[in-house]
Amino acid sequence: MISFKALQHRLDNSFSNSQTKTDEAALDAADSGSPEDMMAFSDAAQKMATATSVLSEGLRAQHGLTKAIIDGIQ
Repeated sequence: MISFKALQHRLDNSFSNSQTKTDEAALDAADSGSPEDMMAFSDAAQKMATATSVLSEGLRAQHGLTKAIIDGIQ
């Protein structure tokens, strides 16, 4: 079973990679303006949106677990 810390690390890496690829695609699209580069940017932006959503859900889950532990102690 995967640990929460390992999962969080993978999500962080995925988010960082998506951000880097989106930035690179944006610069390529701005420089050339070709339809292929615009499509690559669109794809990278969609992947970035997915990574952002998954990262947000991971943080929400972590908050819920932390809150449940604190409530259990009280």
